[in-house]
Amino acid sequence: METENNHSESQANQSSQANEAKQQRAHFDSCSEAFKAGCDAASEKAREAAPKIKSALTEAINDFAYNAAYGAVFAGAFAKEFAPQNVKDAMDRGSAQGFTAGKSAAENMRERAKAATSGSGPVDSPENGEPIELPMMG
Repeated sequence: METENNHSESQANQSSQANEAKQQRAHFDSCSEAFKAGCDAASEKAREAAPKIKSALTEAINDFAYNAAYGAVFAGAFAKEFAPQNVKDAMDRGSAQGFTAGKSAAENMRERAKAATSGSGPVDSPENGEPIELPMMG
């Protein structure tokens, strides 16, 4: 009797497993249905995850912008407070002289370009062997 019981339980178990396998196959009778079901499930998961990802990305961008601005302002304020006055004065003079030299060089190049395009020939151009002199700083 015990063997009959074990045998009938075994058959019931196999039958149950076969029914489950049949049901799973019935859900996806064709490859296209399986593909569609996968697409639908992925779309649903993406819709659920999108707000969380957007929120995390927004927070990361905000933190980056804050830290970049803080770092830049802090470094500038620190340098301004702790740099000796003679260093500050030298920076001011150097930037003013650089501005003047750049403006002069640009004007010089503009005049040379005008002369070259007006037909009067090249003026101080490397083609005729003469070097172009730029104004010296200082």
